[in-house]
Amino acid sequence: MNLPLIFDIVLGAVFILLILSLLASEVQELIATVLQWRAEHLKKSIENLILGHGKLDPTTQEFVDRLYNSSLIQALNQEGRGILPGVFKGLTRGLGAVLRQLFGWRDVFVGQGTGPSYINSEVFADALLEQMDLETISQRIGELTFRQFSDDRLGQLQDVLQALRHSVGDQYLLEAEFDRLRQQLLQVQDDYRSSRIGLEQGVDLAIAQIVSFIDYCEAALKNDNFCKDIIRTRLPFLKQSVGLKQLEPTVYEVVAMILEGDRPLPPDIADLVTDIRSRMAILPVELRHNIMLLAKQAQVRSHSLREGVIQLDEEVQAWYDRSMERASGVYRRNAKGVAIILGILLATATNADTFLIVDRLSRDTVLRTTISQSADQLLTRSIETAPAPFPADGGEVVPLPSDGSLETDLTLLRDAVSNVLDEIPLPIGWTAQNLARQLPADRSWVLSIPQMLLGWVITGIAVSMGSNFWFDLLKRVVQVRNTGDAPGTRKD
Repeated sequence: MNLPLIFDIVLGAVFILLILSLLASEVQELIATVLQWRAEHLKKSIENLILGHGKLDPTTQEFVDRLYNSSLIQALNQEGRGILPGVFKGLTRGLGAVLRQLFGWRDVFVGQGTGPSYINSEVFADALLEQMDLETISQRIGELTFRQFSDDRLGQLQDVLQALRHSVGDQYLLEAEFDRLRQQLLQVQDDYRSSRIGLEQGVDLAIAQIVSFIDYCEAALKNDNFCKDIIRTRLPFLKQSVGLKQLEPTVYEVVAMILEGDRPLPPDIADLVTDIRSRMAILPVELRHNIMLLAKQAQVRSHSLREGVIQLDEEVQAWYDRSMERASGVYRRNAKGVAIILGILLATATNADTFLIVDRLSRDTVLRTTISQSADQLLTRSIETAPAPFPADGGEVVPLPSDGSLETDLTLLRDAVSNVLDEIPLPIGWTAQNLARQLPADRSWVLSIPQMLLGWVITGIAVSMGSNFWFDLLKRVVQVRNTGDAPGTRKD
C-alpha cells in the first residue's frame, strides 16, 4: 500500500467522521435547546453555590427563585416575540415537560418557564446584594453618621456661644452667623443624600465650615476683654476636637447587622433593617456564612463604608467566577458523556462502522477518489474563499465572505453538507452491500457481530470528538497530502 493511497483513505475517513460530527452536534444542540441544558445547569450550579454542603429544601428553593426573579437576571432572559417564536417556545417547553415527567427529572424552572443560559458575575453580585438592600442601608447609615457628626459639633459650638453671650451680656451674639453655619451643614447633608458627594467629602466640608466659623469668632472677639479667656482656652480646644471625624460602621458590621438578628439597631434605621431581616430569614446558613467571610475580606481592603460595599460586590463576583469555573468543567464532562452516547446511537442508526468505512475506502477506488477529491475541493474553497462548494443548479460557484475563523468555516461547511451527500455515496447505511461486507456468509456471526458493534463504538467515540477536531485534522491531512505530487500525476 503506497503513501498516496494511505492519505486518500485517511482523508476519506476523516471527511466522513466530520460529516457525522456535524450531524451529531446539530442533534445535541437541538436536545440541549428542548431540555434547556445550559439554563438548567446554570441554575443548579447557582443552587450549589448558595447551598454549599447543605440540601435543597423549599426555603432555599424559594430564595433561589426570588433571586432569579430579580429584574437584573430577568433582563438577561431574552425570548423571541411573535407568533412563530411563541409556537416554537410552546412546543419545546411541552416536549421538555413530557420528557421530565417520563424520566422523573426535576423541573428547575417551576413557575418561571425558562431562565438565562449565562449570567455574568457582575449581574449575579448585584442581584444578590440587591436582596440585602445593602446600598439603601449604607446610604441611611451614612446620613445618620453625618447628622450625628453635625449635631455633636453644633452642640459644642452652641455651648461656647452661650458662654460668650453670657460673658458680654448679649444673648444674640453671632446668632446670624451660627444660623448660616447650620444651613450650610444642612446643605452638605442634602448633597450627600442626593449622592452628589461622598460621606468623607461631606465630613471634610463640614469640618472646614465649622473651623471657618471658629476662626471668624476669634477674629471678631479678640479685642473684647470679656471674651479673651474663652477665646484663649475653649475655642482652640473646640477647633481641635472638630477635626476628629466620627467613625462610620464598616461593611462587615452592616452585613452582620442584617444577617445576625441579635445585634442592636440604631433607632433611625431600625424599621428598615427589621424589614430586610424578615426578607433574609430564608437565607441558607451556608450562604450567610460565606457572605460574612466575604464582607470581612472587603472590610480589610477598604477605608470607608461606601468603598466596602463596592469591594464586597467585587468579592462576590470573584467568588461566583471561581464557582462557575468548576461548574463549566462539570458541564463539559457531562456534555462529553452525552456526546459519546449520542455518537454511538448515531453510528448505530446510520450503520457507520469504522471497520467497514476503512475497508470500503481501501477497496473501492472510485469511492475513495470521489470522497477524497470532494473533501479536498470543499476544504480548499472553504478556507480560501468560503463558497458554496456544490451549487444545486450546476452553475458557477459564487464566493461567500469568510473571516477565516474555524467557526465560520464550519458554519459554511455545515450548509454545504446536504449538497455533498447528494453528490457522493458515503460508505455508511443499512444497505445490502454494506451488510454483505459486515456479515459475510463465509464467517461466523460470533466474530462478525462483535466486530460490527466495536466499529459502531469506535465511530461513536470518534464522532464525540466534535466537528472542530475533525475539521482541523482534515485541514492538516490535506496540507500534508498536497506537499507532494497529487496521485496519478507525473512530472514533465
